[in-house]
Amino acid sequence: MKRPVVLTRPAGENEALAARFEADGLTVLVRPLIKLLELKVTAEVRTKVMNLDHYDRVIFVSKAAVKTGMVLFDQYWPAWPQAVTWLSVGEGTAELLRAWDIAARYPAQAGSEGLLALPALAEVAGLKVLIVRGQGGRELLAETLRERGAIVEYLETYSREPLQHDDWVISQAPAIVLATSVEIMESLTRQATIRLENIDLITASNRIAEAASHYPFHSVINAGGASEQALYDSVTALEQSDQP
Repeated sequence: MKRPVVLTRPAGENEALAARFEADGLTVLVRPLIKLLELKVTAEVRTKVMNLDHYDRVIFVSKAAVKTGMVLFDQYWPAWPQAVTWLSVGEGTAELLRAWDIAARYPAQAGSEGLLALPALAEVAGLKVLIVRGQGGRELLAETLRERGAIVEYLETYSREPLQHDDWVISQAPAIVLATSVEIMESLTRQATIRLENIDLITASNRIAEAASHYPFHSVINAGGASEQALYDSVTALEQSDQP
């Protein structure tokens, strides 16, 4: 019997993938595990947005960063500065940027380590880099770029709030649960009504998989990216491995 697939991205980000799994005859549960809250646009934020053409590299580290950050940029920039090199943490984030007519460079393996291996970030001494992200988060990207001589600033456009659910309705174990960020994975570990041992966890990067390895999941599988196709392929492969 096919196992349920649980989608955990913030509200509004699960529908397309849910439709693909349902078309394959899978049972899909949509259980957002974090809520994204747009941050107040301060004078500092507005200045960074208006000075977009002052930056040599602009990096988006999540889909949420694109959704919240590009709305701000669009208010002040009818055309994008030609000198800016745009980068994204992975293919899924780059897909969203394409809707804004931006062709971002991204690593084959999603994550900060992959970004740092891109040629566009190899020789950055003296260059100005803007990282668009949520409030707080990992410092590896900025720290490494500063070590390489770059001048790095953050544009923080949203915060994250964990969510609880009491209606998982997972009757078949292990269920397949997708986690596309460390915050989502950690929110999952705090759900009171489920057992982690009954979950095959599919993550979007090595970093999430490594963080998940400290918890008693039935298994942890790295999809290698947060794009819809990467996640779909990982679930499909896991489902096919169940077949006799």
